[in-house]
Amino acid sequence: VMAQRALADAMELMANAMAQEA
Repeated sequence: VMAQRALADAMELMANAMAQEA
């Protein structure tokens, strides 16, 4: 579960970075 949450956090951070770059 912890790994799954960490992966979800990483995906959210990547989405935020991509949104800011756009």
